[in-house]
Amino acid sequence: MNTPPLMQATGLTRRFGGLVAVDGVSIDLHRGQVHAVIGTNGAGKSTLINLLSGEIPLSSGEIRLGGQDITRLPQPRRARSGVGRSYQRTTIFPALSVLENCRLAAQAANQKPWRLWQGAQSCRASLDAAHGALDAAGLSDAVHLTAGSMSHGKKRQLEIAMCLATSPQVLLLDEPLAGMGAEESERMLAMLERLRQDHAILLVEHDMDAVFRVADRITVMVNGAVIAGGSPDAVRSSPEVQRAYLGEAHGDSHILQGVDLAIAPGTAVGLLGRNGMGKTTLIRSLMGYVPAASGKVSWQGRDVTGSAPERMARLGIGYVPEGRGIFPNLSVRENLVMSARRGLSGRNDWTYERVLETFPRLTERLGNGGHQLSGGEQQMLSIGRALMTNPDLMILDEATEGLAPLIVAEIWRVIAQIGKTGISTLIVDRNYHAVLSHTDSAIVLEKGQVVAQGGSAELLSAPDTLARYLGV
Repeated sequence: MNTPPLMQATGLTRRFGGLVAVDGVSIDLHRGQVHAVIGTNGAGKSTLINLLSGEIPLSSGEIRLGGQDITRLPQPRRARSGVGRSYQRTTIFPALSVLENCRLAAQAANQKPWRLWQGAQSCRASLDAAHGALDAAGLSDAVHLTAGSMSHGKKRQLEIAMCLATSPQVLLLDEPLAGMGAEESERMLAMLERLRQDHAILLVEHDMDAVFRVADRITVMVNGAVIAGGSPDAVRSSPEVQRAYLGEAHGDSHILQGVDLAIAPGTAVGLLGRNGMGKTTLIRSLMGYVPAASGKVSWQGRDVTGSAPERMARLGIGYVPEGRGIFPNLSVRENLVMSARRGLSGRNDWTYERVLETFPRLTERLGNGGHQLSGGEQQMLSIGRALMTNPDLMILDEATEGLAPLIVAEIWRVIAQIGKTGISTLIVDRNYHAVLSHTDSAIVLEKGQVVAQGGSAELLSAPDTLARYLGV
């Protein structure tokens, strides 16, 4: 663009000891544009947002906002200067009303605007800012609701409304669509389209369909460095980007390095590690979505290395992917019935009736399309659909991500029930304590390598190991 960027970052670098998390990244953000940053887990995207927002200091580089150098400004001053951000995990006050959440955010940006002896709740400036932000975020009809009672999608909208209440010029949005169903995602994308008119937006997102729909420019990161950038069409056609997203090695780096994993019949195994350490890549390699550069996959005594995902499913592996993967245009009934079959051994424990008995909420939604379900209901449907194949092994990748506490408890109850029926399970979840409480053993990945493994009870009693590799 001919106009100068609203935010300009040059040569941003951040080192953590010997690890270079962000390596010489430069990026310009213009008002009226959505600039997406994409990359595999661990590429440095969230660290980049943390550097731009001031949450962590730079090792080197420069950041300018409206032409002014803000490199050394701490996060609170950057926020008051016009930099707003959201987080991967929803950060709201669940016990307060929607309006109070936004009013507090507005108050933080305009500290002590009320008169002596006057309550903060009566501050007209903060209330006006809160109402304006909620209207922009599409939540004007939810002002009096308790924030914690809303759906996951509306909580994400509220978090962005809280950003807007601070009157930002720049919005740094870290995976705002994570854990959303189709209908919730549509609302969020429509909001981004509206917000781009008055803001410069940096969007970190794994939903590539959403990225290519709303982004004006895209920057691609791998291992902390930029490997490509430009218009969506240029990025889409880049061979280097295609290689990175197919999971192939980039330079001398490999996502997985000599990982060994064994799952005995009828056992539950946990797969732990921070974001970007290779957990999902390992699962996708096992399922045949990503070809492994080396190694062997054996299933029930036969070599299945390189088998396609559909063959792995027919061999008795049920997969509940991160993002759920249900068919949005099919009804709940159709999603379930199309998956029904006996297991290879003739097992038929999980019938249509049993799945509905396990997830009573789905009984009430049988005629609804997948896109008409809440995030929790979609997750139930995803698990139920996998169970309808009567698998010998269930792989669950982040089955509780973005769900309300009551739904999370229900999902873990079902996972425990699955184990009691003799089905083996491989479980990935950010809640390490829940994983270790529902598994017999676990392995921990760090930079694509197994750095700890053993019985789950043994790992639970090793807080130093968990703190070192899981950041708890």
